[in-house]
Amino acid sequence: MDRPAAPALRMERARHWPVRAARNFSIMIGKFFGDAAFRSDLGFFRGIVLFKGLRRHDLARLVRMMMQKSYAPGDIVFSEGDLGRAFFVVAKGLVEVTRRNAATGQEQAVAQFGPGDFFGEMVLLDELPRSATCKVMEPTRLHVMYKDHIDDLLTHSPRAAAPLLHALARLLSARLRRERRPFEGMINTPTPPKGAL
Repeated sequence: MDRPAAPALRMERARHWPVRAARNFSIMIGKFFGDAAFRSDLGFFRGIVLFKGLRRHDLARLVRMMMQKSYAPGDIVFSEGDLGRAFFVVAKGLVEVTRRNAATGQEQAVAQFGPGDFFGEMVLLDELPRSATCKVMEPTRLHVMYKDHIDDLLTHSPRAAAPLLHALARLLSARLRRERRPFEGMINTPTPPKGAL
């Protein structure tokens, strides 16, 4: 009696397999992509041009590695001359970038970054000293990505890192052209700049 039941049991299991597989897949996706707050962060990063080329699971891996830090007005994120190890994405608030004028010795504002903007991205390519100071102008929350995160992506998924680095190269080129006047004195001097943000 067991033998005739076996095919029927297999058919019953086969009939329910797609439902179970879909449920297990949903559970797995839910564990990987996390709760509503994490999905909201993924949506936020998906809207930033630097990350648009990344596949969803590669972006999720990067976002999971990032830290979030809160800053008060007047806080210094980093100072000119500091060794660069991380870059920052503004989740909330405002950050002002200043450079010291070699002629006057005064700090000169060259840019401001708000939600969705990022700065310090040159650290993803090298670890040279910072060429500017970034100061918080209002209560601010930043996502922090360390160079190790990108190195990890390059090691384990180089095809995934390629769109990110390609977008970074395009953006740096565009930013350099847009900010050509503040950089002009630096570019025309015989001594090359120490590094970018």
